[in-house]
Amino acid sequence: MLSRTRGVRTRRRHASPGDDIDTAFRRVERLTAVGATISAAELLTTARSLNDDGLFGWPINRTRMFGLNRGIGRHLEKLLRYPQVVAVVQTRLLSGLGLLAPGTGRRGRAAALAGMAGSGAALNLRSNYGLDGSDHFAFINFTVALLEKLYPNDRRAREAALAFIAAQSCLAYFTSGAVKMTSPVWRSGDAITGVFRTKTYGDKFVYDLTKNNKPLAQAIAWGTMIAEVLFPLVLVAPRPIAKAILAGGMAFHVGNARFMGLNRFFWSFVATYPAVAYFSKNLGVADRARIAEEGSR
Repeated sequence: MLSRTRGVRTRRRHASPGDDIDTAFRRVERLTAVGATISAAELLTTARSLNDDGLFGWPINRTRMFGLNRGIGRHLEKLLRYPQVVAVVQTRLLSGLGLLAPGTGRRGRAAALAGMAGSGAALNLRSNYGLDGSDHFAFINFTVALLEKLYPNDRRAREAALAFIAAQSCLAYFTSGAVKMTSPVWRSGDAITGVFRTKTYGDKFVYDLTKNNKPLAQAIAWGTMIAEVLFPLVLVAPRPIAKAILAGGMAFHVGNARFMGLNRFFWSFVATYPAVAYFSKNLGVADRARIAEEGSR
């Protein structure tokens, strides 16, 4: 019985670290794919908005960049004009479903990631109207995950790719909070009532709650700024605190989705959490190695 236990412990201790990397990337890909797939499905239901006769048509949007009116831009017209551009959106939808399908292997995921990255680049080139940080993060997640598939036997390269996503996530939160702190509108709490009184990102309930309650508005503003600036501590914080930071981040994005309509932010940003957790001192591989070592004693 003792020899069997030792055998199990030995297998655990020598588990391939590449499996952990692939597991983290699979989670990043699937979470990002949920938001991107829903977005593609929604766009397909309003595909007529991409008509060349409308404001979002290619003949108008190509005027944003002089280079799109000559050379390679003329070849892109065959792909980005209506109705051909609908096929780009369909490709994005099918690629997203491919990433979400259970049992998809690395090659299948690579093909789906190529579809997501390529369609994302094409749609961004066609029109950047309405795009935000969630779209940029989705593109980063898909592109970096695709690059990782090019190095199946190079653990260092694959880990570097995962580290890039984790670093982007921590940097995004930190800079967002730091920039807010430089604004007197945010420090006073007026930004909260200002945002929630707008039609695009507003919410009547929150606005009514904060418009005559400045201390509450300030508390929300400072809570947001401090939480964002301190997010990178997840990499070194004790396990309970690190888990609380990630849980708080998820709650923050749920609140943004509910009260500000920023649904895509949840999927794009939370999708980076598996990468962040991988490199967290007390949540990632270092902690698992320590537990395995203690268990073998």
